[in-house]
Amino acid sequence: MRKIILQIDITLDGFIAGPNGETDWVTEDQEMNEDANDLLSTVDTILLGRVIYQMFVDYWPSVDTSGSTIESKIAQNLNAATKIVLSNTLDHAEWGQWNNARVMKGDIAEEMSKIKSQPGRNLILYGGSDTVSTFMRLNLIDDYRLRIHPVVVGGGKPLFKDITQPVGLKLLRTKTYKNNAVILHYESEKK
Repeated sequence: MRKIILQIDITLDGFIAGPNGETDWVTEDQEMNEDANDLLSTVDTILLGRVIYQMFVDYWPSVDTSGSTIESKIAQNLNAATKIVLSNTLDHAEWGQWNNARVMKGDIAEEMSKIKSQPGRNLILYGGSDTVSTFMRLNLIDDYRLRIHPVVVGGGKPLFKDITQPVGLKLLRTKTYKNNAVILHYESEKK
């Protein structure tokens, strides 16, 4: 069965964005980007919260994919994948033309169960705290890739919110990057 993999950047104090939505604390690292691209090359479907989709569609479709830079390679993988926008407010993927993008509404657990049982490669989840927390509550995330940046912002948008039941995780590996960010790779211990 296909897995849903969460990859997300967070602060040391557990926020995905500062009080005003700022993410200027995310520091780029060549090796980190190469690892992200390696992960992208193992998936064929990208699950995006509405806000992340809007950010991605404003940038990635216009990146030159003919080059050999890591940015070009990431764009190639993003552009080739099926994109599913998780939104209750959108009727269609309306921000520009990004191939293979569609909006999914309705029962997320039921829809994800159908998608995960179909043949194909894994799925990657890029979303905000509402999307991530919904997937956690529904026990849909199989794999967590938390990229923790060495900064404390003291407030903002938490990664985990409204989680009322413990979520067991098994640590698979860690890695420290030159920018002092650390990736924690966990597997869900689903019950």
